[in-house]
This record gives sequence, structure tokens and C-alpha cells, in this order.
Amino acid sequence: MAADSAAAKRYAQAAFELAVESGTIAEWRADLEDIASVLTDSQLAGWLADRNVPVEERMNAVQRILDVQPMALNLAKLLVQRFRSRDARSIVTSFAALADTYDGIVDAQVTTAVPIDGDQSLRIEQQISSVIGKRIRLTTAVDPAILGGLVIRVGDQLVDGSVRSRLKTLKKQLEGAI
Repeated sequence: MAADSAAAKRYAQAAFELAVESGTIAEWRADLEDIASVLTDSQLAGWLADRNVPVEERMNAVQRILDVQPMALNLAKLLVQRFRSRDARSIVTSFAALADTYDGIVDAQVTTAVPIDGDQSLRIEQQISSVIGKRIRLTTAVDPAILGGLVIRVGDQLVDGSVRSRLKTLKKQLEGAI
């Protein structure tokens, strides 16, 4: 694990603990997104990370620009002060993962050979949810190479129900019979 990734996870963990204690997980999600937008994605990002600009100037700018709760503002200032502003996007990602786990939400991806409609997607989402006992945030993808059926990925688990996979299995079985 890279040092920056480890630091981002520590900041995210601290913010998450504060969010749980105060019952403001959704507010923290939004605030962290705003912070990341300013510290990493805005035109000011480079200036805010510049070691040649006095820290007080950068912190004052953050104070004026960001409209977030006081604890989130303190985090933004701390990131600027410690030259960690570029870690803000990783903090958002780590915080979101912690919040999703806390809320019992799991990401799942379903790949099909042809696009599926909203009703099919909803039925698949409900099926996966009932099997694993958690709420699902489903994304879909299309890959004509699977020929038919579907491939489901939930976390690091993969269920390959594609026609292509079945044909490969049948081919191996036929080759073994010869």
C-alpha cells in the first residue's frame, strides 16, 4: 500500500468515525466531495498544493471557498497545511467505501451480451440482494463476447453464467472424452 493511500485511508477513517458519532454520514459524503472538487479538481488545486505559497494564504482561501460543516473545513485546512490536498479524492473514495459497508451496500456489476432494460436490471438486483443479504448498487455492462447469459461480479466474487464459459467447459469435457 502506497504511503499516500494509507494516509488517505487514515483521514477517511477519522472523518467516518466523526460522521458516525454525529449521525451525519450523508453530510460528510457531500462535504468531502466538495473538498475534493476544490483541492484536486479545481483551477486552484495546483496553487493550494504549492509549497511556495504561504500556508496561511492557502488556508484562508480554503476558508473562503468551501461551504462545509466546521469539522470538514478543519480537515480541508489540515490537508492543505500538511501538503496532502492531492489526497482529497482518495479520501472521498475511502470514506464512501466505509459508509457503504456501514450501510450494508455492496457494489455489483452484471455483464450481458446485449443491453438489459430497467425492469431486468431491477430483477437481477433484487435476486443478488436476496442471495447475499445486502443492498446492492448495480452497474451493468455489455460485452458481446460472452455470447449470452450473464457474468456477475460482487466484490471479489465472480459468477460466470455466460454462454461462452459454458461452451468452453463443454469443449474441455469433450476433449477429455476422446
